[in-house]
Amino acid sequence: MHQRGYFHRDLKPENLLVTKDIIKIADFGLAHEISSQPPYTEYVSTRWYRAPEVLLQSYLYSSKVDMWAMGAIMAKLFSLRPLFPGAR
Repeated sequence: MHQRGYFHRDLKPENLLVTKDIIKIADFGLAHEISSQPPYTEYVSTRWYRAPEVLLQSYLYSSKVDMWAMGAIMAKLFSLRPLFPGAR
């Protein structure tokens, strides 16, 4: 996805479709082109998987927010608990 020039901005377990040996990413409703210019919309990703720059309401962020989300998802898969559970 990043190699094709897009970042997702809403990666969470519900948006990862897993079969025996294939993982697909779903729900590109908040996706942007990497080359697009900020500011982006304020709401991105489910709170538990948001990168620090998004939590701090920075309007400058990039595809690295997807990598943060994947790290949080992997931690949840290994520990069976959210790494950073958020409150409303």
